[in-house]
Amino acid sequence: MSNDDDILEAQSDRGYSLYDLVVLADEGELDKIDSQMLLETSPHIVAVFLERLDVDTQRNILRRFAPEKISEIVSEMDPDQSAELVSEMREHRAVSVLNEMEPDDAADIVRELEEEDRDRLLKGMQKAQPESAESVRELLEYPADTAGAIMNPHVATLRDTLTVDEAISAVRRMRDEYENIYYLYVVDADDALQGVVSMRGLLLAPRGSRVADIMRTNLIGLLAPTMDKEVVAHIMADTNFHTLPVVDSNNELLGIITHDDVLDIMREESTEDFQKLAGAGADEGLFDPLSTSIKQRTPWLLVNLITAFIASFVVGMFDTNIAVLPLLAVFMPIIAGIGGNTGAQTLAVTVRSLALGEVGIFDMRNVCMRETAKGLINGIFIGALGGAIAFITTSRIDFAVIVWVAMLINMGLGGFMGSFIPFTLKRMNLDPASGSSIFTTGVTDSGGFFIFLGLGSIFLI
Repeated sequence: MSNDDDILEAQSDRGYSLYDLVVLADEGELDKIDSQMLLETSPHIVAVFLERLDVDTQRNILRRFAPEKISEIVSEMDPDQSAELVSEMREHRAVSVLNEMEPDDAADIVRELEEEDRDRLLKGMQKAQPESAESVRELLEYPADTAGAIMNPHVATLRDTLTVDEAISAVRRMRDEYENIYYLYVVDADDALQGVVSMRGLLLAPRGSRVADIMRTNLIGLLAPTMDKEVVAHIMADTNFHTLPVVDSNNELLGIITHDDVLDIMREESTEDFQKLAGAGADEGLFDPLSTSIKQRTPWLLVNLITAFIASFVVGMFDTNIAVLPLLAVFMPIIAGIGGNTGAQTLAVTVRSLALGEVGIFDMRNVCMRETAKGLINGIFIGALGGAIAFITTSRIDFAVIVWVAMLINMGLGGFMGSFIPFTLKRMNLDPASGSSIFTTGVTDSGGFFIFLGLGSIFLI
């Protein structure tokens, strides 16, 4: 059983497991779901299950829950699906669900709504809870991939004039108001950030001391609201803090970003890169509507078709030589495949290093040279093995040498393209993972065919 399965199973000790719910859905017996057991089921499991169903069925199941519980479940779902679900709810229920959420979670959903639904629900939120609606509106002003868009503006704060006992009493009053209280941020009358106190520091402080005496003022890890969320993830990884404050140019505390937000960012970015490498949609899921999946995949399949025709054209240039020496056709896929795999290995490492900030554009020349060298060195040994197999099967030393040299050159080409393409996309301000695998494979296929058939035409025919 995978780690994810273990987690889902552990979460379902007091309710349904994901497997139980899927079986009931597959057998058309959703009406047999026990309401009490469903209430005891982890919101995450319910969310994962709902993502497999159509919107009407999702709504029927959620009718068993109160708005507070629905908000927990909906916030665990993919924002696209959450937005579709919320837009189909009755307005008063949708407004209640959004108002129960933390502002950053509600903003993620509202951002994905159609403009008409967005305006309608924001007006409803404004009537019911003006403060919550205003928080969501402020978050929506920031671009989706920035710190400002994902921060939680509800922050536990203290004044530096409080005694430790007064501060502890204040924290006790805050416990139901704030989602995360790992650090207490000290602000002045203008909400400018002065320092920070950890819960541990507050509890272990000497009696009679003041917050000003124990707060840390040399703050690191301050975030600007316009900072890219990937940079936020790197900063949290470097600082190892549970939360990071977001401040404006006047040092006013705007909100915080918590470690669970960053985990979501890291998971989202890693899956996006993985899917983009193969030309799939960045946020595509297995249970997305067919039209959505087709729309996201088709452009890259068209690019793949073009690269395949280029490779076919290269082969067509040597059709008469292939007819004279059919062995060329037999070994062509081997030359192209080994170059493609070399490129894929290099691509995976390069995209990862770019994503983690381990290398930058200034490293492009050095990285490309190193990866080309790695491909050539591997080509010496792997190519020699391929040449030996070619000699054993054909008894032709000249043909074996051509196989060896062609594999050597194409593996070097694979190493170069696997690093050159993502760096080039990065230089163009594009995602380095976007279709990189398709471009790299296209070059190594066409290049491999040209190198092998060209050498064969010159030296064997």
